[in-house]
Amino acid sequence: MSYFQVLLEGKNFFIESDGKEELLGFVTTRWVKAKNSEEAEIKAVALIKEDQNLLDITRNMDGSEPNPMIYLSEMCNVNWLAYFRRQPGGGYSFFTMENE
Repeated sequence: MSYFQVLLEGKNFFIESDGKEELLGFVTTRWVKAKNSEEAEIKAVALIKEDQNLLDITRNMDGSEPNPMIYLSEMCNVNWLAYFRRQPGGGYSFFTMENE
């Protein structure tokens, strides 16, 4: 098994904040243990798709347009100590998608 730091980017998320919906994107980092980079990407994306905090504020996770998408931005191997201290990671840095 290897340890990975996975930087993901989300696009087309209708997020409700203060009673207002906005089309937003985000970047986030997740730390996963996996056999290889392909499995690491799958595990990291699954962590985002299962994040109840994100699901609670996202209004278009039901398949309505535009479809929210999650992309791999960067990935790197890390040592076990870095993984242990930070896994699985959390939080999001949101940005508006008006100019996308």
